[in-house]
Amino acid sequence: MEYVKLEEICTIVSGGTPSRSKPNYWNNGNIPWIKIKDMKSKYIDSAEEFITEEGLNNSSTKMLKRDTILYSIFATLGEVGILKIDACTNQAIAGLSLKEDSNILKEYLYYYLKSKKKDVNNLGRGVAQNNINLSLLRKFKIPVIPLRQQKKIVEVLDIVSSDKNSIKRGPFGGALKKEDFLEDGYMVYEQRHAIHEDFEYAKYYVSPEKYESMIGFKVVPGDLIISCSGTLGRIAEVPMGAKEGIINQALLKISLNKDIMNNQFFIYQFRCKEIQDMLFGISRGSGIANMPSMNEVKAFKFICPPLEIQNQFASFVQEIDKSRLLNNHSLLLLKSIIF
Repeated sequence: MEYVKLEEICTIVSGGTPSRSKPNYWNNGNIPWIKIKDMKSKYIDSAEEFITEEGLNNSSTKMLKRDTILYSIFATLGEVGILKIDACTNQAIAGLSLKEDSNILKEYLYYYLKSKKKDVNNLGRGVAQNNINLSLLRKFKIPVIPLRQQKKIVEVLDIVSSDKNSIKRGPFGGALKKEDFLEDGYMVYEQRHAIHEDFEYAKYYVSPEKYESMIGFKVVPGDLIISCSGTLGRIAEVPMGAKEGIINQALLKISLNKDIMNNQFFIYQFRCKEIQDMLFGISRGSGIANMPSMNEVKAFKFICPPLEIQNQFASFVQEIDKSRLLNNHSLLLLKSIIF
């Protein structure tokens, strides 16, 4: 198999950080400035921070075009993403722009670089501060295969990746204590939010430091939360505009892959009698119903027609307000409307 160096098929640049002491480099900026924290998925279409044109022109950061591949080279090594917007990055991220004559698909390169994360981290451990420089990155060897095979690999890996939904139960034991709670900060989501679908009020908050230490339990708008104890199986979607936070031990959080499952379509199914019966049928606890194990929950099967049909169904139900009808009938109703 033929291999080429990354520098032979890509133009490679690193980013930079405008001076934080210059407010005019940051205030009211409209240029997305990407950090590793923003590299959450295959495609990157948003940023937490923005810089101004003056900040761009007076720093080592560079404007990168849409479809540039981003690759982390400092501290957290080997994270990969594809820009879906024009943006710039900090110095912990390199931008890889494929040359026109490379005969390499950006998605193929994305998956290949992603597959080498362990190797890159082993390489980085031998260097101060766990990093790789651009010289090392430029020498990475990339296997060159026919475009037809590249497309097939991308298709298969896209399918495999699309099956991944995140399910997480809240922290137990001493991970979240009374002394951690504050009057403001990152929100602590409780059962009442799932039961009453009321996201305007929070009783507890935690500090940014505590939030970072419990990032695995984070909740963001678009996540689904489910009550896990006593009042079991109530589900709600965290709405746009709600505060970012963490779940407590009485909640289960689900982050669906939006490319294959509509949130509202999933919610309507989850509230159906068949799913609720399964949930209570295998719940645990003497007297008080408790959520079964995560493996049992993950084994629940849901209808998953094409996304377009799911979206149409969700819009239809919202328009005519038939949620009560759906709650009181079986999955056969869903099947009869969809198929």
